[in-house]
Amino acid sequence: MRFGELFLDLLIHSSDLCIGGTFVVVFLKLQKSKSAAGLSLQTLATVVGARVLHLISHLIGLHYSPNVLPWFIFPTIDVISAAVGVALLVSFSLFYYPSYEKEKDNFGIHIFERFNLISKTSPLRTSPFVAASFLYAVVAVMALVWYFVRRSQHTFWISYFCCYYEAMGALALIPQLWMFHQDRRVSPLLAYFVVLTALNRLCTLCFWISYPRVFYWRYPDNRGIQMASETLNLLILSDFLFYWVRSKLRGDREIILGDSMPV
Repeated sequence: MRFGELFLDLLIHSSDLCIGGTFVVVFLKLQKSKSAAGLSLQTLATVVGARVLHLISHLIGLHYSPNVLPWFIFPTIDVISAAVGVALLVSFSLFYYPSYEKEKDNFGIHIFERFNLISKTSPLRTSPFVAASFLYAVVAVMALVWYFVRRSQHTFWISYFCCYYEAMGALALIPQLWMFHQDRRVSPLLAYFVVLTALNRLCTLCFWISYPRVFYWRYPDNRGIQMASETLNLLILSDFLFYWVRSKLRGDREIILGDSMPV
């Protein structure tokens, strides 16, 4: 058996499963607590949106083609994952929105206040849509900058689509991490949301590291850029991962951020 090629297939498959797992743990969190407290709608919508966009990669021939595992596994997992993500987002909006802490999901609002675009007493200050407009503006600009760094033989729109998807993935969890650092305490299930995302990044990074060791005569043009991108994504999550590991080693019931002690 071609173990090297199977290993690459399993890395991509595991990466996709980890993203699907993030939706499962969020669903379990909502079911267990009967509350959306602590969960960022900005992050959830961006992660789900990125997963839906990921489906387009199958249609335009950009998705990884497996060498050993059956091809149908990959689009099947992606469709199921996207469907679960959309269902989760709809469920959040219909049943859990009243418990959503929108006043804490305010990443980006301070920029509007800084330039006097929104007053501190305006009801728009707690609108997740206003906060999300800043996030998606940053994604759009970051994607354009990334387009000039990331080499591609495709048309502008296909290349920009790839860059936009990657920028969404890089910034998706920042509003959630922002909320975490306001509360300083994170439930285990929400913590696994971040951990599984980190495992997704780690699997992708390992794929790019291993690729030339499996295919000796192939060296993708963007391999270095992709490795740098995934490393940056892991660095964004590294602060939280440190506290997650520390809390696990101490036996804490919750993930405690900063220097506070369990009570």
